[in-house]
Amino acid sequence: MSKKVGFVILIAVLAVLFYYRGLLGYALMQGKGQLAILWQAEPIEQVLMRATTPDSTKQRLRLVNEIRHFAFDSLGLTPTTNYTTFYNQHGQPVLWVVTACAPYRLSPKEWQFPVIGSFSYKGFFNKEKAEELATQLHAQGYDVELSPVNGWSTLGWFKDPVLSNMLEGSVGSLANTLLHELTHGTLFIPDSMTFNENLASFVGQRGALAFLAHTYGANSSEVQAYTKRIADSRQFTRFMVAGARQLDSLYQAIAQKPTQEKEKFKQAFMANFVSHLDTLQLANPKRFQAIFSEKPINNAGFISFLKYRERQHVFQQQLDEQFKGNLRAFIAYWKNKHPIKK
Repeated sequence: MSKKVGFVILIAVLAVLFYYRGLLGYALMQGKGQLAILWQAEPIEQVLMRATTPDSTKQRLRLVNEIRHFAFDSLGLTPTTNYTTFYNQHGQPVLWVVTACAPYRLSPKEWQFPVIGSFSYKGFFNKEKAEELATQLHAQGYDVELSPVNGWSTLGWFKDPVLSNMLEGSVGSLANTLLHELTHGTLFIPDSMTFNENLASFVGQRGALAFLAHTYGANSSEVQAYTKRIADSRQFTRFMVAGARQLDSLYQAIAQKPTQEKEKFKQAFMANFVSHLDTLQLANPKRFQAIFSEKPINNAGFISFLKYRERQHVFQQQLDEQFKGNLRAFIAYWKNKHPIKK
């Protein structure tokens, strides 16, 4: 009887391995890329002690430590050893993300992963592999976006390092990025990628503003500059969300038309949409103009944006009404509701 049971288990294991053979290869490739970075990452304290480390880098790394303490002590994010090491990218991206969407529907392609569920993007530590997938998806008719990213979270499974590119830009941007990723290490809902990313984006942005006020003062130039940045982001988010809704309505209206006509309607909409960016009253319009000037907007671009931003107003309303602006209480609510389980 035991031999039969063992044989059945072996067959089941082999069946699972066969079913996930492509995913296993991807997991091994990602693991190799992740481990290469982890292996080369150095403890921040060691980098700070090195005489050859630029003073500007030392200053930012000390800020990383301050942001971490603020995240854990003031915001209540789960303490981890993440961002206690440093990896020098030498100005080069180390991770690329591929997003794909149906050409005439705002329907993203999704990839299924065990335990963590489905994702509407796929990451690569190897740029050639990312480009290869993007080319394949484009050949299949998808709208595709391929973008480098400056941070990621392993949900606490590994010691995520500070990447050198994270240190560029404003202190607010650095705090935003770190708090975004630390939120992923605090709470995570499997198969709810849009919720997870939107919540992390909200905590990152609101937490960064709180950190600046705590560090420099509520009326400081740092807080004033970042407040303008948030105001710009909110305007642009409303612009993108409204555009996505209009585009979705357009696709429904032209669903029965020939493909050639659909494409004409789509391209006309995209051109008109981009032209209306100038109607926004932004403090720093160049920041957002670059989004459209670097590459044409397409369905995948809308999907990529919405997965991080479309629910910001919902979280803001909850923070204001249910928690009276208390960000720590807001985080505690979601943390207790959806803690990470290992």
